[in-house]
Order: sequence, then C-alpha cells, then structure tokens
Amino acid sequence: MASVSTAQFDGSFPSQVERVHREINERFIRAHKVLQDREKDLLAELQHLLDDFTGEGIEEEKEQMVASKELLSTLKGNTGKDVLDQSVALMDERIKELESKLETVRLTYTNVGLEWDELLEKKLGETGRLRLNPRKSKTPDYKNMSQPVEVFGRHSKKDKSSGVFYSPGSIAIDPLTNYIYICDAGSHKVQVFNSSYDFVFLFGHKMDCPAGICIVQDNLYVTQHISCCMNVYSMRGQLLHSVGSEGKNELEFDYPVGIDISIDKNSIYIAEFNNDRVQCLNLDLSFKSFIPDIYGAIDVKLTSTEVVVLRISDPCLIIYNYAHESIRHMITKGVGKLVIKPARLFVDESGNILIPDYNAHCLCVFSHEGELLHKIGKEGQERGEFIKPTGVCINQEGRLLVSSRNPNHAIQIF
Repeated sequence: MASVSTAQFDGSFPSQVERVHREINERFIRAHKVLQDREKDLLAELQHLLDDFTGEGIEEEKEQMVASKELLSTLKGNTGKDVLDQSVALMDERIKELESKLETVRLTYTNVGLEWDELLEKKLGETGRLRLNPRKSKTPDYKNMSQPVEVFGRHSKKDKSSGVFYSPGSIAIDPLTNYIYICDAGSHKVQVFNSSYDFVFLFGHKMDCPAGICIVQDNLYVTQHISCCMNVYSMRGQLLHSVGSEGKNELEFDYPVGIDISIDKNSIYIAEFNNDRVQCLNLDLSFKSFIPDIYGAIDVKLTSTEVVVLRISDPCLIIYNYAHESIRHMITKGVGKLVIKPARLFVDESGNILIPDYNAHCLCVFSHEGELLHKIGKEGQERGEFIKPTGVCINQEGRLLVSSRNPNHAIQIF
C-alpha cells in the first residue's frame, strides 16, 4: 500500500474535514479491494515459501503489514474515522497469520537441527534448494479410500501428448516442491506434474525403460530396465552421473528395477530381477555389497532398521536387517493367495506395506507383520478402478497415489 503523509490530518483545518473524509473513504475502498485481490496470490506465495523452507519472505511480508497497520491507525486517530476499523482488523489478522507461519518455519528448522539465525545466512547452492532431509508423510486412512479425490493423466499406446502415459510405473514426490515424478517405461520418459496435478515437463536423456525412481536431496535416481544402469539426474532432468552396465559383477546390473536410498546408512539399494539379488552402493556410487539369492527381485524399500525386498517367489516378501541377515519371509503369492502378481512396493511411516497387484487389479495393504488389512480398487476403467496397477506412493499430506493402465485415469489420488 502506498505511503500517505499524515501532515494534512492534524485537525487544524476544519473546513477540509469533509474532503479529507471522502479521500480516506476512497483510499480505504481501494486498499480493501487490493487486499481482496491479493488474498489468493498471497496465500499461494506464503505456501510456496513454506514449501521451499524459507522464512525471509514471511518476515518481510509481516513487516509490511505492521507498517501498513500503523499507518492506517494513525489516519484513523487523526480523523476520528471509524471506516478504517475493518482494514486495521484485517491487518491484525494477517499479522497473526504471518507470525504463526514464521513459527512453523522456525520449528521446522529446529526439528532438523538448524538454528534460525543459520537459516538466514545459509546459502542455497546452485539449485536454490536447502539440503534437508525430507519431512515425513502422514499415514493414510486406508479404510476410507474407495473413491479417489483426484485423477489425472490417461493411458494410451498411440497418443504421445504430455500427460498421456504408455506404461506408467514408479512414482516419487519431491518433498520440497511437492512435484510428482512418474516413470513411463513405454515412452522412455519421466513425466513431472506439480502439486495441482498439472503437467510441468518431461525428460528422458539417455533413458531406456525407466523402472524405479527415488529422490534424495537435489537428485533423482532412476534405474533403467534395458540399458542395465542407474542414472542420476538433477531435479530438472539434467543427466549428472551414470553407473552400471549389463553383467553379474560389482557395479553391473541385469534388469534393475526398484531402488531406495538411505542417507543415514550411506547406501543405495537396487533390486535386480534377472540377477536375483539386491546390489548395495555407497552414495558416491562405489560398490558396497550384495544381498544374494533373491529369486526375481522386483523392488526394495528401506526403513530405519530394515531392508524390505519384494520378489516373484512365494512368499514374495523378505525382511532383512542392515547386516543383510534374513529376519522373516511373509505374504503368500499366487492364485488364491494374498497376492497374485506383485508389481511394486511401498512402506508407509507406520510400517504398513503397500503392494499393487498387477493381475488382481488392486492395491493390497498389509501390516508390518504381513496381515492383509485392506484391498483398494478393482478391475475397470472408472474412478477407483485399475488396470494393471504398478506404482504407488504417499505424499506428505497422506494422500495415496496409484498408477495403472486405466485409459481414463492413469494416476489416481486417494
């Protein structure tokens, strides 16, 4: 809001009161309209600031609001005009909201071990993103997920348009921007959507049937079916590193599929379907170890204490500790069993295990002990129905994302 001199409102010119009141009314109407017009944009900007873990913009906005409130209070005091009460109240409300958001940002940084003063001095680096561990996602309410709240994309083998998938698969979500990255093995691309599910961009440089995808800090790690390697990309799809070739030795792969990464363990785990193993690398992409003798390893997910591996054998799930000792086998596979053809794997924050069943056209939710808790979806092309579901992921709000070859709803959000 433009600054206004208060010298003309000193009460020494009674003949000008009516004109001054009229001018204040006009200014108030304009200011109030500006506030209304900016409301949605301001909220979007503030949310963006929070998503990017920055507080300076909120501090600046708060200071502007405080200054504007003081100005309006001065105008009201010098003119006795009550018409500004509503505007001052709006400013008070906004200041309180900004203070609350600032406290949220402060708490966020405290929780990850950063001091607030360090935040203001910390440089973001080339990508403009703070290097923080991602926030944890909420555990969904699986029993109330019969119908999706949103759908986007569709499946087609002929249409090559953006937002159309040939073979949608693994899903990963950037915890800083909430952008959604989806592997499309059929088109040899990764398609990217924003948090409103609008298409943003796609990339596929040196990509040959992308299978598994994982996001850690500023990098995307993508396994390649056919070229038998794992590529590292920037968040905008620039190829940074590549490791692996076809083979059975260290740093060689045969049909790599699922991937997961632990910063704490300095480890990258990659499931190799044809080599019947999980290969473990260091974060610098050097070889670390193997977990052998896993027939048809499809996917791997890491918790704080366990390595969870999905395979095509029966039972299809093996739990290891980080010494790579097998703890237990569970979840029977086959016709008439708990799952028919498991496709991928996801482990939520409560330890529940999610497995899309490619042949039963549903998503199975198991407890950490292997008890079947829920089945979501069935075969079909309507909302809430799947055709060969493959990918599953949970965003930070606890929304469940499932990819399938549904021609009308390739990606469904529950």
